[in-house]
Amino acid sequence: TEGSPVVVDGVRRGAVRSVQNVSGGVLVVCALDNYDDLKSDAKAKITILEITGGKKIEIIPGMSNEKFSLNNYMSGRTPADIAELVAVLGDFSDELIVTVRRLDTIAASVNTLLADKTLLTDLKTSMQNLASLTENADNLITSNYSNINKSLNNLSVLSEDLKNAVKKHEPNLDILLNDLKIAVSNTKELLSKADLMIGNANNLVQNVDGVVTDVKNQNGLVGKMIYDKQFANKLDSAFVELFNLVNMIKEHGVNVNVRLGSRP
Repeated sequence: TEGSPVVVDGVRRGAVRSVQNVSGGVLVVCALDNYDDLKSDAKAKITILEITGGKKIEIIPGMSNEKFSLNNYMSGRTPADIAELVAVLGDFSDELIVTVRRLDTIAASVNTLLADKTLLTDLKTSMQNLASLTENADNLITSNYSNINKSLNNLSVLSEDLKNAVKKHEPNLDILLNDLKIAVSNTKELLSKADLMIGNANNLVQNVDGVVTDVKNQNGLVGKMIYDKQFANKLDSAFVELFNLVNMIKEHGVNVNVRLGSRP
């Protein structure tokens, strides 16, 4: 309201001159004795003046290097005061009553469980068993501590030996890997040659198959000799006559009548 105090960091500097609604908000006009320490990022908030009532405007000067210009508006906010908190608590009173009743029901259920001697006995037995199990585990670790420590030491030594072995045989492993790489390359080349040989063999088989097919189909001299009986008989007769001719030449000789430069 008009006349309400305006303080900067808790120190009174002036009072409110007017309060009015502007563009959906509230414009508060204040008169200050001094505003040289106010910065461009200064903020204002409306706080409670006393517990019994009243309001004041609290201004936080800000930390910017630029001073606040009187031509600008200083943004403000209104934190909740005691009256608003009481109103909010009134709105939540019904829910608080329900929550308290639920807590009472839970407390009653817990009392019922605690009153169950069988449940308490079982819980006590379970706790004793857990304590016994923990003690047995502790005794087991204590009694075998030296063996566990020895096993860990052996594992450490084994790891070191393995590391040294790998380091020692690393050059041989590199040579072996190179040899293996060369062997793989040679194997690939051999397989390529084998594929070529298989291709040539396939061609040969196809050619032989063609020859066999021609023979079966009586194409060519071999086919006629095998399947054509007339041709075979003629060929056989020709061989017989040729044989007789050779024998006659051996026995009687050859009478040659040759004329040169004239017709017979």
